[in-house]
Amino acid sequence: MNDVSHTEALGMSHIDAAEKHDMEQFLISALHAAGADRTFIVTAGDGGLLVAARAAAEDVSSVAVHELDEIIIGEVIGSGKRRAISGPHRSIACVPISFPDRTKAAVYLEIEGDQVSERRLENIEWMATTFATSLAKRKADEDLRSVREEAASVVRELRLNLDMIPALTWIGGPDGELEDASKQWHEYTGIKRQDALGMGFLASFHPDDVQKVIAAWTDLLISGKAGGVDARILRHDGEARYFMLRAVPFVGDDGKVRKWYGINTDIDDLKRAEFELAKSQAVMAEAQRIIETGSWSWDMMSDVFTCSAECTNIVGLPSNEITFETLMERVHPDDREMVAEAHGRALQGDELNVKHRFVLPGGTVKFIHARGRLIYERSHPLAYIGTIVDVTDARRAEERIRSSLAEAQRAQASLAEAQKLSHVGSFQLRPSTGEIIWSEEMYNIYGLDPAQPLTAEAIVERTHPDDRERINAIHATGIRDRRPWEAEHRLLMPDGSIRHMHCVTRIETDPEEDPEVFGAIIDLTDRVNSEEALRKAQADVVRMNRLTAMGAVTVSIAHEMNQPLMAIVMNAATCLSWLDRPEPDLDEAKMAAERIVKEGKRAGDVLLNVRNMARNSRPPIAIVHINEVVADVLTMMRSELRSRQINASVSLSPTVNPVRGDKVQLQQVLLNLILNAAEAMTGKEDGRFISVISEDRGSHSVVVRVEDNGGGLDPIASERIFEAFFSTKPEGTGMGLAICRSIVEAHSGMLSARPRASGGSVFEFAIPYARGADEPEAT
Repeated sequence: MNDVSHTEALGMSHIDAAEKHDMEQFLISALHAAGADRTFIVTAGDGGLLVAARAAAEDVSSVAVHELDEIIIGEVIGSGKRRAISGPHRSIACVPISFPDRTKAAVYLEIEGDQVSERRLENIEWMATTFATSLAKRKADEDLRSVREEAASVVRELRLNLDMIPALTWIGGPDGELEDASKQWHEYTGIKRQDALGMGFLASFHPDDVQKVIAAWTDLLISGKAGGVDARILRHDGEARYFMLRAVPFVGDDGKVRKWYGINTDIDDLKRAEFELAKSQAVMAEAQRIIETGSWSWDMMSDVFTCSAECTNIVGLPSNEITFETLMERVHPDDREMVAEAHGRALQGDELNVKHRFVLPGGTVKFIHARGRLIYERSHPLAYIGTIVDVTDARRAEERIRSSLAEAQRAQASLAEAQKLSHVGSFQLRPSTGEIIWSEEMYNIYGLDPAQPLTAEAIVERTHPDDRERINAIHATGIRDRRPWEAEHRLLMPDGSIRHMHCVTRIETDPEEDPEVFGAIIDLTDRVNSEEALRKAQADVVRMNRLTAMGAVTVSIAHEMNQPLMAIVMNAATCLSWLDRPEPDLDEAKMAAERIVKEGKRAGDVLLNVRNMARNSRPPIAIVHINEVVADVLTMMRSELRSRQINASVSLSPTVNPVRGDKVQLQQVLLNLILNAAEAMTGKEDGRFISVISEDRGSHSVVVRVEDNGGGLDPIASERIFEAFFSTKPEGTGMGLAICRSIVEAHSGMLSARPRASGGSVFEFAIPYARGADEPEAT
């Protein structure tokens, strides 16, 4: 029977049961293959040679190292070459062997009564090498399995991290292909994972932005540096919203990009706010130009002085040369002390309100009215802002200028502070234990003290009473069904103010564990307030355009008023002459009085039209006869067209039906179209004419068409004439046709323009007929 035994040798104490078993099998195989009586595995360590394992046909447990040929063992371990010694009674074979932990060792065999041939020695060495290789392979397999398990753990942790971030996150490969994306990304875009991988993620972008994204992504892949681009992403329901796309590379030790990590942040509200701010600034700049008022500001934190374009026009200096010092140098010498004292008081907190003389670079003297004040933040001065008005030509009308300036200052105040971006707070909820974990921003949004214990009662108390039952039901349903929910609600703050919230959640649904809710709260208060302010600003712009149009026909209105007034005076005199006779002619007097009444009503109708167009009240929706609208506008424009030497022709169809809408707004549309047609013929010497036509378009709508023989439409500009702030006239605001189109579309109609075949242009709008035209007018 074979006997196998082991010694825990230095450097081999880490051998596990599997390796020990393999050693046993190897020693037994070597024993039989070599025909040996005893075989040993001897290792070399700091303490010398030690027997790691042994095997023999008989008990060898009592054999020590010093009983072996230590010289041969040392030579073989040191040189790494096999050795054999043959004797008459006993032969020795010794071959080197290496273990995975780099321990140096040798296989030592004793053969009784036989010689060791070279072939037998090679076989023993081959068996030792094969055994060492098998141990190394097992060690490599174990290391590989450990690495794979660790990699799988990292992937699971990365996936969990991706899904926990309340944003659209993704991972890309070194060549730009999508390798993975967060759960939020797939839920938002509605694109399945298998469809998004590779370059399929490009389907999530708006078609007009795909090439821009590809170009930016290509630049990042070439440079290998972090960067990004703004683009529109299509939500699963088709809505496109602007996102800020940011990508950061993960670079390996060899300097090559291994991965790209990215995040897409929703900035659609910011983009809309920037657009509205730019539009408001353009309106403000145009308003300043019209009322000849400039604005300036001094940022006391950065010591930067800025001024509007109109401000530079008034003082006659380029913007880069305007400072407090250069402006004070241009103040008239007799007024400098007064102006310096006024600014000094303003910088101490008083209101700046001073009129003084200003000397332009060419020596011309202007009269300037300057106003300003400090802007505070937490009782500390932040900026010094103000306006200047050129009052040289309006000193005799100071009250009117002061009123206009006050209106400009109110408009300036509406732009004094920029809107803040919406804040986002995150939370974690364990319904089974009632544990709630909030981020710091959540406490700020709800106005709660982080030092105080957070309870469900405190959260419910902050929720608006009208929303509590609905939110509680949504929350309970989501927990019960283990499904994410999304809802908007309001918060009622201690000071009585209301804040608007948007809640988005995700639920970890492990069947073996209690559900856990992860969510985010987005403060929509600024956006809601901005939308309300935007609606008011749009209404103000419409009214401003209406008043501008009225100004253009002021002469015509005065002329139309003059005719009925003169007729009233003449008929009154005639009436008195008939009554002043010895025998008064009452019939003739009565006829003269009736003519007075008729002319009075005519004058009242003219004034009523002017008042209706100037009022700032909610437009009444009523039954409107379009032919009456045409007649009223042509009456107001009669003198204006006559002064411009324009022949007007009118063709009104008697078969058109009434429409439902606001009569004043429709008058404004037609008035703008006729004014534009008249201005289009400014450079025409003679033969000017305007034609206004109303006609029935089937049984659905009425069409009003304005034709002129002016310069016609520019083919390039005709594509943009209905855009806001686009104008072909240097002095135009670009709002007239945009507002006309908005009014017509609000009446469910359509406004269009085209060139006239024989020269000039044609503008027409169609309004659908009213249903139930016999209904009474709204009051």
